[in-house]
Amino acid sequence: MSIHIFRPEVIVAAASALWGLFWIPLRAFEQQGLDPGWVTIAQFVAPLICLLPFALIRLLRNQPSGVSQITTGLLIGAAFALYCQSLMLTDVVRALILFYVMPAWGTIAEVGFMGRKFTFWRGVALVLSMFGLLTILGIGGDFSLALNSGDVMALVSGVVFTIGAMRVRQTEDVSVFEQLFAFFLFGALVSLGLLFLFSSGGANVTGVEKVPPMEKIVDLLPWFLLMAVVFLIPVMWGIYWGSGLVDPGRLGILLQLEAVVGIISAALLAGEPFGWRELIGAVLVVSAGLVEVFGNQSTTESH
Repeated sequence: MSIHIFRPEVIVAAASALWGLFWIPLRAFEQQGLDPGWVTIAQFVAPLICLLPFALIRLLRNQPSGVSQITTGLLIGAAFALYCQSLMLTDVVRALILFYVMPAWGTIAEVGFMGRKFTFWRGVALVLSMFGLLTILGIGGDFSLALNSGDVMALVSGVVFTIGAMRVRQTEDVSVFEQLFAFFLFGALVSLGLLFLFSSGGANVTGVEKVPPMEKIVDLLPWFLLMAVVFLIPVMWGIYWGSGLVDPGRLGILLQLEAVVGIISAALLAGEPFGWRELIGAVLVVSAGLVEVFGNQSTTESH
C-alpha cells in the first residue's frame, strides 16, 4: 500500500502544520538583535530575491508574473506582515488565537457584504469566535480589554486576511507562481511601510536609525535565504497549490492545523504564560473554525 505524499490534502496539511512553527525562526532572528520590523521585511525580501529570476523569465516569455495581482497581493501580504510582527510583539498563543478569530470576520463579511444567508451554524461560529476573543483578551470588572500593539496587529491581520481570502476566491485563472510572487512582492512593500509607521524604539518617526548594521545583514543573509528556500516558498506554494485542488470544507479543516500546532508548540517551547484562559480561548476559536467548516458543508449539501 503506497502513501501518496503528494496528494493535495497531504501537502496542505504539512504546510499548515509547518506554518504553526513559523514563530520559532522569527523569534530566533529577533534574538540576533533585529527589530521586529526588519525581521518581517526579511521574510518577504529573501523569497522575492529567489523568485525574481523566474519572474523575469516569465516576462520574457510573455507570461504573467503576478505583478498585476495588486489587490490580492497587498491584502494577503499586509495580513502576513502584521501577523509576523504580532508574533514578536505579543505572546505567541495570543497572536495565534486573535488571528484565528477569522470565522467571525468571515461571517460578518459574507452576510453583510456578499448577501449570504445567516445560518444557524454561522451564528454558532460567530458566537464561539467572539467568546474566544473576549476570553483571551480578558474582560476586567470595568469591561475594559487588555490590548497591546501585538494584539492589535494580530486582530487586524485576521480581518485583512479574511478580505484577501475572499478576493482570492473571486479571482480566476491565476497561476500559483503569480499568487506567490504577488504575495512576496506586495508584502515586502507593506512591511516596509509598517516599518516607517511602527518602528519600535522611538528613535524617530521614520525609524531610519533602526537600520541594522551591514555586517549584521551580511551575517544573517544566508540564513534568510535558507529560510526562504526551505520554508517560506515551499510552504506558501503548498498552500496556494493545494487550496485550488482541495474542496473548501476539507481545506478549512486542514488549515486549522496551523493554529493547533502553533498553540501547542508555543505552550511547550515559548516559555510564555499558558493557563486556563489561554486554553479555553484556543478551544473556542479552533472550534469556531471547525463549526464554520462543517456548517457550510451541511448547508451546501442540503441545497
